[in-house]
This record gives sequence, C-alpha cells and structure tokens, in this order.
Amino acid sequence: MRCCAHILNLVVNDGLKDVHNSIASIRTAVRFVRSSPQRLAKFKECVEFSKIECKKLLCLDVPTTWNSTYMMLDAAEKFQVAFEKLDFEDSSYVEVFGIVGPPTTIDWENVRAFLKFLKIFYEATKVFSTSSHASLHVAFHQLLEAL
Repeated sequence: MRCCAHILNLVVNDGLKDVHNSIASIRTAVRFVRSSPQRLAKFKECVEFSKIECKKLLCLDVPTTWNSTYMMLDAAEKFQVAFEKLDFEDSSYVEVFGIVGPPTTIDWENVRAFLKFLKIFYEATKVFSTSSHASLHVAFHQLLEAL
C-alpha cells in the first residue's frame, strides 16, 4: 500500500505548485512568529485582542512532507485576523517579507480553498499510513464521500 501513499504524495506535491506563493507567504508569517519568544508573545496579544478562541498552536511545516504543510496552513488560517493585526503592531513583521509584503486576502482565500483539497488527501494518507492490510477500498470510499 505504500505505492498508494506515494501516488497521493505526487498528486498533492503537484497541486502545491499552483499556490506556492500563497503558501510561502503564510509560511514566512508563521516562521516570523515562531522565531522568538518576544514575537510569539506579541502574536498572542494580537490573538487576544482579536478575540480568537482557537486553541491550536502554530506549527512550521517540513518541506519534504506535504501533510505538515497541511497542518501548518490549517492552524495558521484560524489566526488570519491576528496576523493582519500584527501588520500594524510590529514593523519588523512587514519588513521580513520585503517587497512582496505579508499575506494578502487573496493568499488567505487561496489557502482556504487549497485546505479543502488537501484535507481529502490528508485523511486518505492517514488511512494508508495506519493500515497493515489492503486499504485502497476504504480510501476510495472516503474520497468519494469527500467529493
């Protein structure tokens, strides 16, 4: 069944190319916040001010595993308003992006749309990874239900 997980990996990595700039922008935002305790504390202030109730923690992805990119984007998306507030609260946040600038509304919209796509493959990959027997029929049914 490893070949099924590998095929899913190839499909997802190909899809990642389409929204690479949006993902890179959000990755940079997450990396900035996680780079020091002071930045994380400032971000937490923005979260509290924005009244975000989400208890997820920001995590940085590993470039070689797409499912970590899914988890990073899934967590970061919940904090969009806090990231936008950070634009005004911390000048070094804007500077780290250079000419490109911090994530835009379009970047966040791209990520939300792509998260729906990734979730299907994330769930299928979990089935393949946790099963010790042929699981193609199970994943096939899950994919059909998700569509």
